[in-house]
Amino acid sequence: MAELMRLRDLTPDYYSDIYDMDVILQVEQPLLDDLQTIIDKSKNNHFIVIADEEGVSLFEDLLGINHVIGQDLETRRYNVIMRLLPPKPVTMVYLRELLAALNINAELIVDGHNFHVDVQAKTTDNTAMQRLTVLLKRFLPANMTFTTFNFQTTSTNGVANVGTDGLYSTTISNKGGSE
Repeated sequence: MAELMRLRDLTPDYYSDIYDMDVILQVEQPLLDDLQTIIDKSKNNHFIVIADEEGVSLFEDLLGINHVIGQDLETRRYNVIMRLLPPKPVTMVYLRELLAALNINAELIVDGHNFHVDVQAKTTDNTAMQRLTVLLKRFLPANMTFTTFNFQTTSTNGVANVGTDGLYSTTISNKGGSE
């Protein structure tokens, strides 16, 4: 938010000790502060990255995006940004830059011969993984598949018990009855 203007700083020096002018400035200053706040809010709502809920709603209306009730502001902002991105040739370099710009901590490993991309993400945020999936479905070519791996990290102060188990043999039958 911009620094608020002080009316006293804008008046000439010969008004400095005049009671009537002091009273007028005290009455008008809150109105100017409110106006400055409204101007700052309006200015911020012109940029989707810093827009508040009202600004994001305006962008959604302009772009014809129907938002789901209960979606958080970041997801709604992300949907608008995805719609506003210019058509640009999709390269892996561009996709990596886009992931970095959207603060999605993921690494792309491309297997060009098999038309497959492995994405190794490191996040504990489920909505970030959903946004990553939407991004990949939108930008990867139709003949390219992808697999996402989420390597979450966690810490604990307590004891951690780790175990493994194996299945050696099994029989599957579709016989029906009591046999």
